[in-house]
Amino acid sequence: MRNGTSETLSNNPCHQIGISQCCKATLENLKEKPWKAIIKKIAHNWRTRNRLSRLNDAQLKDLGLTAADVDHEVRKPVWK
Repeated sequence: MRNGTSETLSNNPCHQIGISQCCKATLENLKEKPWKAIIKKIAHNWRTRNRLSRLNDAQLKDLGLTAADVDHEVRKPVWK
């Protein structure tokens, strides 16, 4: 896990260009991705992770997944 060293901060693009420019870049990025697409992605992630969590061990084995893989995926935020 990274800590907040000056090296880490200097590698952060937002730190290099300034906070106000970073905010503008983030707003531009949000304008490029319509909210409908974002909501659609969140719904898709929620549905697929919900179904994944319901698979039994034999089904997971067929997919080449472990219970730890499923746990890792299910714990992610729905927007990721």
